[in-house]
Amino acid sequence: MSGQKVLIVDDDSDVRRGLGIRLKANGYNVVFAADGISAISAARKEEPEVIILDLGLPAGDGFSVMERLGTILPVSHVPIIVLTAREISGNKEKAINAGAQAFLQKPVDNEVLLETIRSLLAGNGKSGTGNRINGTKEDVKITGQKVLIVDDDKDVLRGLSIRLKANGYNVVFAADGISAIGVARKEEPQVIILDLGLPAGDGFSVLERLASLLPIADIPVIILTAREIFCNRERALNAGAKAFLQKPVDNDVLLATIQDVLHEISDQCDGKGLTIQKGTVYTHGQKVLDTVQKALGNSRQLTPEQSMGK
Repeated sequence: MSGQKVLIVDDDSDVRRGLGIRLKANGYNVVFAADGISAISAARKEEPEVIILDLGLPAGDGFSVMERLGTILPVSHVPIIVLTAREISGNKEKAINAGAQAFLQKPVDNEVLLETIRSLLAGNGKSGTGNRINGTKEDVKITGQKVLIVDDDKDVLRGLSIRLKANGYNVVFAADGISAIGVARKEEPQVIILDLGLPAGDGFSVLERLASLLPIADIPVIILTAREIFCNRERALNAGAKAFLQKPVDNDVLLATIQDVLHEISDQCDGKGLTIQKGTVYTHGQKVLDTVQKALGNSRQLTPEQSMGK
C-alpha cells in the first residue's frame, strides 16, 4: 500500500484531520478537499487510487460529485467509499446506484475502513496482486469484454457503468425493451444485465425475443431488478436468465456473477440459477458462494445446498 493515494472529501476539518492521521499511519498518501467543486479539481489533479466521500458537502453534494466524476477520464474508474452521518435508508441505494463501491456510516471503525480500502484496491488492480475477484489471480481476463445494461433508470445505468468500467469492461446501454433487442443485435455483448420493469416491452418479453434470435440467443442474461423473488425468479430462469439479483446489489457479488457466467462453469452448476436477495443467498457457482461467504464473514458457513435454502 506504500505510496497509494487517498482523496478525502469532507467539509468537517476534524474529520479530515482524523482520517488523514489514520490513513497516513497505515502507509497511505492523503490529499483533501472540503467541497464539491474542489473534490472534482483534486481528483483530476491528483488521480487518487481511492476517494472517501461525504454526502453533505457545500458547492455540490456527494451525489453530484459522483455524477461528475463518472464523466471524467481517467478518474471515472476511481473507486469511491461514501462515508457519511446520513441514514442508510434511501441514501445507501442511491449512492451505490450513483457509482459508489462502498457505503459506511460515521463514526467508522478503523479496521472496517482500512479493510474496505484494501478490498477496493485489490478489486481495482491497484494492490500489487493484479485484477482479481475473491483474492485469486487466475480469474478470467475481462479487459474488453462487453456488457449490455438494460434499465430505464438513468441513475442505475450510470452507477453500473462506473462500476463495470472500473473493472475493465466495455459497457453499452438500452433503456427499453425495443432498444434492448436492437443494441444486443448490433453490439453482440458477452453479458446482458436486464431489468424486468421496462417500457416498450418488459424484461420477460426481452428474454423471449433474445432466445429466438441468432447469434444472440446464447448471450447469458443476468436479471437485476427491484421486484420480489416470488414468482419472478422462477419465471425469469425458465425464460432463459442465468442469474437473478436484487437491487441494490453488492459490487463484489455483481462482479463475481458476471465472471461466473463468462466462465460458464457448467460443472459447478446445479441448473437452478443464481439469486441474491437481501442477505439470502441462492447460488449455482462456487465462485459466487465464496464471494458471498466472504461478505458474510466466517461466522456462518454456507454450503451450496444451504445456500439454495434446502
